[in-house]
Amino acid sequence: MSSSSGQVRRVVLSTGNILEMEELIRNAGQTTIEELRGSINTTLSSWCGSKGWGQSGEVLTIQRGGRSSGLKPNDTTGIKTTVKLFLSNNDSTQVEDAIQTVSSSLNLARIDLVIVTPPDVSDDATLESLEPVWGALEAAVRRGDVMSLGLADVSYQLFRDLFNWAKVKPSTLQVNLSSCCLVPPELSAFAHQNDVQVLTHNDAAEIVDEDIVTSITKRVGLTGAQLQWVARHRTIQVCFGLVQDKGYTLALACSG
Repeated sequence: MSSSSGQVRRVVLSTGNILEMEELIRNAGQTTIEELRGSINTTLSSWCGSKGWGQSGEVLTIQRGGRSSGLKPNDTTGIKTTVKLFLSNNDSTQVEDAIQTVSSSLNLARIDLVIVTPPDVSDDATLESLEPVWGALEAAVRRGDVMSLGLADVSYQLFRDLFNWAKVKPSTLQVNLSSCCLVPPELSAFAHQNDVQVLTHNDAAEIVDEDIVTSITKRVGLTGAQLQWVARHRTIQVCFGLVQDKGYTLALACSG
């Protein structure tokens, strides 16, 4: 597309509010991967029809043309924004980058809840491996960028270890329905004793596959891209439980 694409070292793609995408709304019952792939394709098609690359230095920002998020910077009364963060590794800088990027794109003074899915959710995952991630999340809470924290898909033992170690305790735990039909009794008891909200979800273990990454890099003429993180945001009107805004943001590191 342009010789400037060779200078790009980072791509940030933001779908905006996917509730405005009619083709996605019509396809009810989609999996998370299907929803993400569809929203990315719509964003790429809209962006490629707009003027300019959206490039600043080595960063290429891809945003859907047309209407932006319906949220206003000061429009926070009665709404709650939750961000679920899927990480490719346990580098603390990924957490910091994701929080800053999503907050900026949504014009948020703060995020009410960040739920993180670590790259390793096996029974072999250790507290030590999660400490950099959780340390970065705690720093975001201290700065006032995030109000509360949660974890997804970790074992009962790891959740207990992290809860006891952490200065800012997780207030939410998400359990994948594909891995268990019921929340393990010991986990349920621990959560109840410590005032932790347990939620279920059906997100795929790997939310981004190679086809999604390839669809982005092909469209912008880049190679050697690696996914850094994916964030899914959801803003609800608390009183009515209505989803006002939902979308995805992801970051890729590119070698050329």
